Amino acid sequence: MGNTLTFIAEHDVPYGTGGGHDLLLDVLRPNVPLEPARPLVIWVHGGGWQGGERDPSPNGPLASRGFVTASISYRFSQEAIFPAQIHDVKAAISFLRANAARWGIDPDRIGIWGGSAGGHLSALAAVTGDRPELEGVGGNPGHSSRVQAAVPLSPPTDFLVDWGSTSEYPRHPEVDAVIPSLLGGEPGSSSEVDARARLASPIHQIAGRIPPILVMHGTQDDLVPISQARTFVEALLDHGAEASLLELPHDDHGLASVFGETFDLPDAPPTPAMREIIEFFERTLGPVDGNAGAL
Repeated sequence: MGNTLTFIAEHDVPYGTGGGHDLLLDVLRPNVPLEPARPLVIWVHGGGWQGGERDPSPNGPLASRGFVTASISYRFSQEAIFPAQIHDVKAAISFLRANAARWGIDPDRIGIWGGSAGGHLSALAAVTGDRPELEGVGGNPGHSSRVQAAVPLSPPTDFLVDWGSTSEYPRHPEVDAVIPSLLGGEPGSSSEVDARARLASPIHQIAGRIPPILVMHGTQDDLVPISQARTFVEALLDHGAEASLLELPHDDHGLASVFGETFDLPDAPPTPAMREIIEFFERTLGPVDGNAGAL
């Protein structure tokens, strides 16, 4: 059966403050009644923590399956170094949970996904739910920043290792610019920077209850080594978490086989890799309203 859903989009919704200005998000959801409540999936864009935009987002296929979706902006490293970025992501999660009824969201079923820098922030959010030192002050106190599932794509997960030494590719020149900008210095340059690098590394923050995590990474990624994904998933499994890695053998850092033509096109057919993501969120976040089952 064809897709009979239409969609409601809301843009430029303030979700918190950072650096003295509003932080914004967009919502894309099916045009259906707000009850029964549906799971939410949040997209975190990439761009080396220095750029990128929340719109367009690849949330369309998820909205087509009946999910409420959001795409968020966050402060770039030129404005504020880490942990400002994860503070903002967590503020968005707690805002959406606090305002769940406004969009028909089930506050107990929230997932997150993102690519590259957004993959890093998605992974970090997943392993540090409600961690006080990463909560910041721009969110909604009293509302959890935990997520119930995560799909990090091409994620940096460890800033304390030399990426060039763990990759078949030479260290990419971009790495020498974006990591010091994020951390306020090159790892190894001072104890303060190293402490920040450890706090920013999802692999070094695995503790407590971890939600299910599906990592996707291209084997031909010459920017973020696939070893970052492999060691992260191994550490999650050692911790007892539900975690898996889908290696995409023909993909570089951009993961073309995931996105295809899905950006900003709710009706675009999902790629096989995108279907894996949809099925993961359907399994881990539970069913959406029955209307989506016919899509």
